[in-house]
Amino acid sequence: MATKTRLVGRIKFDNALLKKDLKVLSELPIIKEQYDEFSSGTWINHSLWNRTGEWTDTQYSDYDHPAIRTQVGTATAYLSRIIEECFDVEHMRMARVRNLVKGLVIPHTDFLELSEEKDRYVRILIPLETSLDSYHTEENFGVFRMRKGDIWILESTVPHAALNLTTDNRRILSLDFQYADIPNPHYSLIFKDRSIHDETVAPALVARTKLEPEDLHDYLELLSERFKDKDDAEQILVNLSEIQLRFDSPVSDIYHNLTAVARLTQRHDLIEHCEKMRKFYIGSRVMNERFPLRKGLF
Repeated sequence: MATKTRLVGRIKFDNALLKKDLKVLSELPIIKEQYDEFSSGTWINHSLWNRTGEWTDTQYSDYDHPAIRTQVGTATAYLSRIIEECFDVEHMRMARVRNLVKGLVIPHTDFLELSEEKDRYVRILIPLETSLDSYHTEENFGVFRMRKGDIWILESTVPHAALNLTTDNRRILSLDFQYADIPNPHYSLIFKDRSIHDETVAPALVARTKLEPEDLHDYLELLSERFKDKDDAEQILVNLSEIQLRFDSPVSDIYHNLTAVARLTQRHDLIEHCEKMRKFYIGSRVMNERFPLRKGLF
């Protein structure tokens, strides 16, 4: 069974050294993202450690050897030192810094295209630079803010999303671990430095209110008037994701509501497009499958 989302510790950074590494990342050229359909707005990923050791390789996949430090991992010496000193690099398969600016990480479920043994995967997120108006939302856990240095374990095998409503950086160190050689692995195995494992740290949860059905219906009708083309589905998804931050509902409801908007248009092509979106992002997909979220994506 996959590990539930939880806050499991906090790292106290040396801010001077951290800023040097963040400056290095800011000066890197932006490369085409292999997961462009999983974001709206600005979402920049830099691979520090991965399968090939090439910093331009941003794709996650199953493999059976420790991750290799990339050129970017070498250039960001402080972050790589934290990774090596604090975490189980033998079972780490990817280390990325992900920057979300005025954007949305599309609501999705991870690892749909990988092994059926979902409990072998552990993903942690550690904010390096935050915005007060950036949020993470998860199907069962709800909406929360990640504070700088927090160590979050995510149940990424359920629908989840992230939003940054500002033009400030929201940079997060994302580490993926795979324990194919250990039956029923416990998430605590990721820690090399046990002193940073502290589950007494309180999470910054976001309180939400109930959205009355008639208010939701009125809003969906308004969105349906703007739904003229398949490409409009992206902005409608952003609108629905922002609403989900404030009103109590699971992440999967975003796709339920998106399809409801399409049905209000009475256009079969838009209904079919939204149903395919739901399947791709939170239902099922195969390795290397893509989704045409917008024109010119691939």
